[in-house]
Amino acid sequence: MTSYLRITFSAICILMLVGVQAQKKVTYGKSTFTLYKPLPDLAPTPVCGFAPDVPGYTLKSKNYGPGTYYCYAPGNVPKTSYRCILTEIRDWVGYRPDVVKELAAKKGLVQMDEKAIKKMFKNTRLPNGGLMYKLTETSWIWFYIQELQNCGPIAWGSHEEYVLGVSFIERVPQQTEVVLDRLYRFWNDGVKFSDYASVNQSNFKTKPSAPTDQNPNNFAIGDVLNPKKGFYRLSFEGGKPTYVWHSYEKVVAENLQKPDFDANGAVGYNDLLTAFDYEMNAVKAGQNVYFSYSVNSRFLRDIEPGRTWQKEMALRKESDAKMKVELQKINKANGAALEKMYKEIFK
Repeated sequence: MTSYLRITFSAICILMLVGVQAQKKVTYGKSTFTLYKPLPDLAPTPVCGFAPDVPGYTLKSKNYGPGTYYCYAPGNVPKTSYRCILTEIRDWVGYRPDVVKELAAKKGLVQMDEKAIKKMFKNTRLPNGGLMYKLTETSWIWFYIQELQNCGPIAWGSHEEYVLGVSFIERVPQQTEVVLDRLYRFWNDGVKFSDYASVNQSNFKTKPSAPTDQNPNNFAIGDVLNPKKGFYRLSFEGGKPTYVWHSYEKVVAENLQKPDFDANGAVGYNDLLTAFDYEMNAVKAGQNVYFSYSVNSRFLRDIEPGRTWQKEMALRKESDAKMKVELQKINKANGAALEKMYKEIFK
């Protein structure tokens, strides 16, 4: 029984890490299942209304692109008509800080000072300084600015500043239904405009309960989201593995009462040349709950001295190929177990 549990959970973890095309049909054994199926009645995470007219990833520059150190930048950005906070704020990546400041001034936004930022977000994973603007009484936008040091003829000799990432941060009521709505929407956004999505809720300092614990204090949302049914834990009571279903609401409600409430998520594309990483982080600072939605460049960055982007991509391609082979082996060896698991999930 222990072996059954270990193999099944290993398969699930690899599936979640590798991801598959959004709303894709897969076959295990004699059964076919639809994964990453979006919830039809869930609206996109609202946009913030502060974005440039021209996406930064469409701007041309002599400092990056083919023939430069940053040869793969900005990367691939699939076209989509889906509009949410993530597809809105990514348009800032690739801009110069001075342009951001100019556009913010035209909109009447005032830059926040570092002391105010630290006081607001306290000792959390949210920003503690940098270029940030207050948008409303409950929302802010933060720009991650870094110098590209390999733009000139001398390695590590340039200091060209660019926006490499951007985060929209929103304070929300400490209410279970509000927090769950944000988690569900992030997942739904991902399967609407990208290839995969995942969400994890496990408090930061609290030790996660064991996979078989029937009073779980954490959960993960992978290739299937069913808010009404919830998530499962395996029970081996009586010697036979049984699926026991648990409520997302119950876990979030209990975890919100603790000071270390924490959640995170990722969405993205199964493309080694994809331009951005998309993330969500939810933290508790004092009595306030903040959701941060972030988009970061994957190729507008410096690698450690002695390595090049060509070498880095060769390693990534090799790792990706090995991962796909391992995934195929697991699927083939555990087809019956995966078929049984998904039958229970979709029951």
